[in-house]
Amino acid sequence: MASSLFNISTYSRFNLSESESDIQVFVKEYGYRIKKQLEDETEKTPFISFAEKTFTSDNGYSWLHENQSRFLNNTPNESLLNLSYLSECGFICSMIYTPGGNYLIVGHSSGMIQMRHGSTGTVLCTLRNIQFPPKPVYALEYSRFEERICYAACTDGAVYRIEIPNLNTSVDDPPEFCIRADPAVESMTTQFYGTPGISSNATPFITQRSAALSLSVTADETKIVVGYADSSIKVYDLETQEADLTYKVHKLRLQFIPKKLQRMHFGQVCALRCHDQRSFVFASGAWDQTLRIWDIRCKVGCVMTFEGVDICSDSIDLNRDHCIAGSWQPTEALTVWDLVARKRLNVVRVQNRRPNVDGEYIHACRYWRSTMYNRKGKYAIIGGSGTNCVEVVNLHNRYIACSYPAAGSVLAVASHQERIAFGGTAPVLNIVSFHDPKHEDYDEEVEVESGYTKAEVTWYDEDDLPLSEPDPEKREKATSSISHPLVSSISQRNA
Repeated sequence: MASSLFNISTYSRFNLSESESDIQVFVKEYGYRIKKQLEDETEKTPFISFAEKTFTSDNGYSWLHENQSRFLNNTPNESLLNLSYLSECGFICSMIYTPGGNYLIVGHSSGMIQMRHGSTGTVLCTLRNIQFPPKPVYALEYSRFEERICYAACTDGAVYRIEIPNLNTSVDDPPEFCIRADPAVESMTTQFYGTPGISSNATPFITQRSAALSLSVTADETKIVVGYADSSIKVYDLETQEADLTYKVHKLRLQFIPKKLQRMHFGQVCALRCHDQRSFVFASGAWDQTLRIWDIRCKVGCVMTFEGVDICSDSIDLNRDHCIAGSWQPTEALTVWDLVARKRLNVVRVQNRRPNVDGEYIHACRYWRSTMYNRKGKYAIIGGSGTNCVEVVNLHNRYIACSYPAAGSVLAVASHQERIAFGGTAPVLNIVSFHDPKHEDYDEEVEVESGYTKAEVTWYDEDDLPLSEPDPEKREKATSSISHPLVSSISQRNA
């Protein structure tokens, strides 16, 4: 009897030995198939690696050369930085530029938050160490009024208040060697075999049981809005750190509420964005395929609901009366919504995209943050897992103004003036420059014909004949008498 029980407990459908389990076989088989896929580009296997994508001969290197000649050659558009980092840091899930553009705050899937140089991408400081088990940082928001303060939403249920160190670095003239972070802190093995220094820059500000997936700060800097995985949205007071409003409906009550009357999310709230001018308006996107516009003064629920938006990450942005949203779908993924007319303004179907794209599948969608050229929201920056690149799309004529190839799926995008930073599943941080040729100003020398700018005087002699070179005494008397008509009238009036 004992032998039969022993045989049942060690039974394997692969008829393996006692020292080898099914899990080890599955891992070996998966590794073998991935290695075969990377080596043999012609034969595709059903197992696709999400983190690493290789360009095949069919649609890979050909479009890279075409993209280089179409968007980058003989233009100010170029790749300023292509910096690789430790794979133990995890994916880049979120990033944001400081208002001055001097620093770049980057959040990883391992829970680590880094402060990098705005132009060189060098790690200046580790604001939050790697935590175990890893909890991704899906949202970062810089404070508008508090200097050197940033907020981060982590899936461990906490919203961290981050104090950015005051480091004296220049963006235009960066130092040659500006590494000020300890590389050992960024290593996962240090968490087990060493004792890394605890970073005191990040402190838990608001803690909840559910995972925090998104956050945003209102324009008046009095409230912070946080979206959670339990489909709830909470509005906190920054002074008291208490929840003033909670938008949530129980799942059992949804079956009794008609779909047209539902004013709450019933999916994970993965995207939040507050309006820059209106302190009481914010937008949210969830996994229930809805985009909702909220008013803090309305405590019942949202004021607008837009359906058919399959948002899977932080891919919404607001600008004036418009809202852009990026969906995780192959076609018609980028949409523009009008908040005044309360309808979808248009679906951006890009005209000049290459035809062999697997799909758009947008993960990151932002307006181009340029105070000089994009105040009206003309350009949008999108990136995802289908196009293998980051695209700057002109929303007016629906054309790609510039395209930058990416090593893997793009999960986060940030911009400041002419610089655009993006990252994702590949352990690579990219910083590029963008400049549309339509923005070039041609300063031509134009002769201004005006009677006030240049006085043309003809000199005559005693017989009323024109002279080519008059006497210097006559010229001084004549030029002293010539003046602006307004000045002469004032002098006559004073006399």
